[in-house]
Amino acid sequence: MVDITRTGLSGLMASQRSLATTSHNITNVNTAGYTRQRANLISSRPEYISGGAAYPQYIGTGVSVQSVTRVYDQFLTQQVRSYSSNVGQLETQDQWISQLDGILGDGSTGLTPALNQFFASAQDVANSPASLPVRQALLGQAETLAGQFNALDSQMNTLRDGVNQELRGTVTTINGLAENIAKANAAIVGSPGGGAAASPDLLDQRDQLVADLAQKVSVNTAIQSDGSMSVFIGKGQSLVMGVNASVLETKPSSSDSRKLDIQFKQTGAVITDTFNSGEVGGLLTFQNQVLDPAQNKLGLMAAGLAETFNEQHKLGLDLNGDAGDDFFNIETPQAIPNANNNKATNANLAVTITDINQVKPSDYEVKYDGVNYTMRRLSDDQVVYNNTAFPPATPVEGLTINLNSGSISPGDGFLIQPTRLMATSFGVKIKDPSLFAAADSAGGVGNNANALKLAALQTEKTLLNGSSTYQDLYSQTVSQVGTQGNQTHSTLLSQQALLEQATQARDGVSGVNLDEEAANLMRYQQAYEASAKVIQVGDSIIQTLLAAVRG
Repeated sequence: MVDITRTGLSGLMASQRSLATTSHNITNVNTAGYTRQRANLISSRPEYISGGAAYPQYIGTGVSVQSVTRVYDQFLTQQVRSYSSNVGQLETQDQWISQLDGILGDGSTGLTPALNQFFASAQDVANSPASLPVRQALLGQAETLAGQFNALDSQMNTLRDGVNQELRGTVTTINGLAENIAKANAAIVGSPGGGAAASPDLLDQRDQLVADLAQKVSVNTAIQSDGSMSVFIGKGQSLVMGVNASVLETKPSSSDSRKLDIQFKQTGAVITDTFNSGEVGGLLTFQNQVLDPAQNKLGLMAAGLAETFNEQHKLGLDLNGDAGDDFFNIETPQAIPNANNNKATNANLAVTITDINQVKPSDYEVKYDGVNYTMRRLSDDQVVYNNTAFPPATPVEGLTINLNSGSISPGDGFLIQPTRLMATSFGVKIKDPSLFAAADSAGGVGNNANALKLAALQTEKTLLNGSSTYQDLYSQTVSQVGTQGNQTHSTLLSQQALLEQATQARDGVSGVNLDEEAANLMRYQQAYEASAKVIQVGDSIIQTLLAAVRG
């Protein structure tokens, strides 16, 4: 009789824990990262009664709850993380490209109207070369054009500052998530049973932290024998090992102080180039593959206009009969020594534009390995100079490079930016309208021959090896940014659909289904009531037996 009661009691306890697990599932149906739990039942070890070796008799002793585990699929979970990283990258790129596209593509306030009005004013001077008011109007339009170049470049720099600010914030968030994952590891390892036997809720909380991290960077994980999770980011760099989390930090890049590098604080190892996914990957991709080329092309347009217009202007005569001077102001290209260069030799380069028609809208990296000097075009990673002698004896892609001071040591490097600062430095040098050189020497100061040639520059293909006018280059820039935006948005929609499918597949296995849980609730309730009835029957039999003994 005691066996009946004990068996019924085991069923009662099993049903109670199954009900508790089901209730836990139902109440967490909307909890982010929650994985459906299941009470795993196993029949208790039966007892041998009699019958000997030939006919042994065993009586079952009920049921026990072996464990409460998560209904979990590692492959589907990792698939969701991977798509989440892709979506995080593309959403970030889409957001920032849209801002840049808005800056460049505004037809009413962009560069195109100012450029057209400037050359229309140059034509007006050609029509009335001796008119000071017309000449003054030309200077006014030139100032407007310069202001537009400056404004566009300033807005691009504002975007660049925004990218840096968001990078800093994202790295701070990554550090917080890494620290919390390490704490979760400590809780899991230290929990009763530890490892895979740890609380399902603790495992869920850790997985949710990893899911949040996957939106920031690409993530791979490995479960260790003690149940802790090792987390790797980028191209396999360790972020969390057991209860220890590495710390990331940002610092100005050694090659370009206006950009940020990401490095491990403990070792100083720079890992910027390893991020190709997640929000960090999106920020870096926008900066390097969209913003840099657009700003370089804007700078090339400014440099091309200044160089060609100045060159033609100096061939004419002003109203005083003097040869024309530079009409526009423009900076020379910059060559930035790497911050890690040998300070003792302190090498500095001087770069000038020799032929604007040959200049590319790209940055260049110069390195010296102790034997060869290499100059690499960063826009397409092509080596354009490789020699044991430096500086180059002839111009390289329209650039003349000289060693300005010091000497170059093995390991030294330089970043050459021929056009990056040109738009922000673009200005009007001439302030006196009488100094505009509209005439040429043949016709005297009153003719318009040089003004006609200056006005004609608008339609001449003076850039990119004779393939582009000023307007062509700007249109290409706007078009390229727009195309990159469309491609990014289209890919984003595709990745969002894949993420949704992967999430549905994971939730189909691990998510809480209220209909299923409601059915389980009724099933376990009935089992509970039945087990209670077994106990009641067992108690009744015992009472009857006791009464018979007492009688």
